[in-house]
Amino acid sequence: MHHGRERWAREMARIRRSRILFSRHFRERIRARGITLQDVAGVLETGYIIQGHAPWGYGGNPDPVRVVIGRGTDGRILHVVVALRARCVILVTAYEPDPEIWNDDHCTLRPRRR
Repeated sequence: MHHGRERWAREMARIRRSRILFSRHFRERIRARGITLQDVAGVLETGYIIQGHAPWGYGGNPDPVRVVIGRGTDGRILHVVVALRARCVILVTAYEPDPEIWNDDHCTLRPRRR
């Protein structure tokens, strides 16, 4: 598991230095959810990766996708979903973790109800 954390730390450094593109979905979702670009910038500056998805593993996205957790400018916990493309990072969506889906640590998913 230690190796995975090191890889995610390297990927987080890459996210911080990469050219950032905004998907249309991202722009629509942050507007609807009252999340500012300053909030997103704060999450990407100080946050860390909590989930990774292989290509095609997150909503049909062809790129590897990572979920980054951090705090917005007002202190609320946010998740920012990013796609790692060859020469840039694409912001996919951002949201406050739903307590029905996420455990109290906001990093691990609750077991699915059957």
